[in-house]
Amino acid sequence: MSISQNQSTNDNLLNLDTVTEGKMVSSEGIVVSNRGCDISDFIKVEPNAKYNISSEQRRGRDTFIYIAYYDSNRDFIKRVSARDRYSKSITVTAPIDAHYARLNMNGGRAYHHKRMFVKDGEVLPPQNFEGVYPDPNQDTIYYKNNYNTPEEALEDAAKRGGANIIFPDGKYEVALKPRAPNIRLFGTGETYFYAKSRSAVLEVREKGNGFQATGIHFRGQTIKHADTNSPLATSIYCMWIWGKDCKFSNFTSEGAIYDSLYIRGDGEMNFEASDFKIGPSNRNCLTIASGLGITLKNGVIRFKKHTYVYSTNPRRDDSEPTYGGLYLADIEPPTSSLQWGNVLYEDIEFINASNSSGGRRIIIQDNNRNNRNYFDITIRNCLMIKEGNHNGDAPFISLKSKSDQKVFRGINVEGGTYNNRVIMTSRYEKLLEDCTFENIKLDNTISFSWLITLGEDCVARNINTKTNIKVASFKADPSTNVIVQNVTGNKNYS
Repeated sequence: MSISQNQSTNDNLLNLDTVTEGKMVSSEGIVVSNRGCDISDFIKVEPNAKYNISSEQRRGRDTFIYIAYYDSNRDFIKRVSARDRYSKSITVTAPIDAHYARLNMNGGRAYHHKRMFVKDGEVLPPQNFEGVYPDPNQDTIYYKNNYNTPEEALEDAAKRGGANIIFPDGKYEVALKPRAPNIRLFGTGETYFYAKSRSAVLEVREKGNGFQATGIHFRGQTIKHADTNSPLATSIYCMWIWGKDCKFSNFTSEGAIYDSLYIRGDGEMNFEASDFKIGPSNRNCLTIASGLGITLKNGVIRFKKHTYVYSTNPRRDDSEPTYGGLYLADIEPPTSSLQWGNVLYEDIEFINASNSSGGRRIIIQDNNRNNRNYFDITIRNCLMIKEGNHNGDAPFISLKSKSDQKVFRGINVEGGTYNNRVIMTSRYEKLLEDCTFENIKLDNTISFSWLITLGEDCVARNINTKTNIKVASFKADPSTNVIVQNVTGNKNYS
């Protein structure tokens, strides 16, 4: 049964009469005081079952914030986001060992309205949602002794309507362009795909929707240049992803003319990358040009200047400049017609290994959408560090716009350690609305931001410095409903 207007209050598993006001479940599973939040009682749930969360909201604000799961003994398992933005219901899946749940909600009179937590559909069979695995309903084909080139293997998979392709150890020069959906590549961990031409090593367009790969190293150089330690890049991209429902795990990528991983989709992409190491290219390590629903988790993104170049003897009229490395990570639509959103960076180490201003920037660019931009990006439990003995700085979140003061909305930073400021901009001050910063540690600095003001619907909570010295450069507008709680050395208010 899917949620609909026909569902009644009798379906609602959330008993509002037993809600405890002024409390919330922390990320460690501890019930703590928080006057701006309410917490539900324990709700019985079924392992691996889907549940729908919805509410009658006002002004697009969140009603639900988190859902905490517990085992059969009511021992804490984990807490995950349950933000129900803009009155859209969301669906969550209980962990396979969950038997109870508690809901963290915004509190106060503004939220005394209909709130629903409803079982949605039948219990699913246990699944492992991490990684890439063979599809048992498709043919499995083996590259060794059966094909002359990897392109031939992909062509055979396309004729079969999709297939699992197993590659042995080895070095292959390729320009792969899947032209059928649901093709999956499996390497051994010593499977290397190098540049065959200027074309991307891997280019997945709409015809290749559902493409997946694991255990493969993508390199934008030829085998010759790599084996001779030449810095020359050959392919425009290592991985160029346009298609939907693509998934990658246990991979590495570096050494292209442009970017190691370039994502540019239209609408909902449902892209996921996990357990990866993305290294430098001549331009960016990671670029997101457009697309909705992009997740990168459990990985390393590392920038090092002059590792790869477009040319060792560039001319003024070269069509491609030699940067030797431009940015660490860049969300920057090239035109106003391209939109992005619902991006998650989770458990990622962002590393600057060079004395380079670009190597410290995790860019969030406005979409040229007038003056009010809602992004929906979450940066969760990430580590921002400087590597090596150089004069460069550790990475930070960098807001970028092409005009005067902008309002940026929907930026959420949850947990993590920052060896630099958390968030900065340049030239024009940025006003943040509906943004959350919580459970953050400032390791080698005491400064939170630069040219940033927290405004309407912003939350700053549990932000601490390593030495417990006052968090500096912290600017919030107390005339708004901004909430500040436990920010070392700063006044609490809401």
